[in-house]
Amino acid sequence: MQARDIMTTKVVAISPAVSVRHAVAMMLQNHVSGLPVVDDRGRVCGMVTEGDLLLRREVRLTPRPARAPELISEIDLERYICSNGWCVTDVMSQDVIVARPDSEVSDIAESLQAHRIKRLPIVEDGRLVGIVSRRDILRVIAEAPATALPRGDEAIRLAVRTRLRSDLGLTSQRVQVSVRNGQVTVDGQVESELKRKAIKVLVEGLGGIAGYRDQLHVSAARSQD
Repeated sequence: MQARDIMTTKVVAISPAVSVRHAVAMMLQNHVSGLPVVDDRGRVCGMVTEGDLLLRREVRLTPRPARAPELISEIDLERYICSNGWCVTDVMSQDVIVARPDSEVSDIAESLQAHRIKRLPIVEDGRLVGIVSRRDILRVIAEAPATALPRGDEAIRLAVRTRLRSDLGLTSQRVQVSVRNGQVTVDGQVESELKRKAIKVLVEGLGGIAGYRDQLHVSAARSQD
């Protein structure tokens, strides 16, 4: 699945020259927490989000105490500009991560997680053509069909064995799978409770089973000399 399959194409964007107050009004009106900033050629030049506006002077009842000039750092100046600047260009984040329409959704999801951001502009030939947000990723999860297992105990057993090997690297020499009337039983020995839980998650995530019995044993950790 690619970005073009899930992206919002009617993107609410703003100019870097508009006021911060107007940007806030646009966010509230459109029920979004961030806006891409585009220049007069339609190219993304920044992003302004709720996080960029949390330290605004409008929400501070009393001004910060004055600091001696020699104690004012570059970071202090940047924060002052963000909290007091009049227009969007003063407060927006300029280092914007973007993706292309043919970018894989899985890659976009990893970028959102790694950079702790909520949306990714989609650009083509340098111009903004869409946006993918965390909510779009959630829709993919909600609409994904459940994994359907084949019918019959032996077919289910083989399917579970295949997934244990492909997903967790577990062979039949390490864990054994049996199925009776659709109920899956896994026994054997694993190195940690975390691996035991991963096996449980894998089996219970397969559609079509009647239940899961965990008969795994966690091997004791070896003592270090």
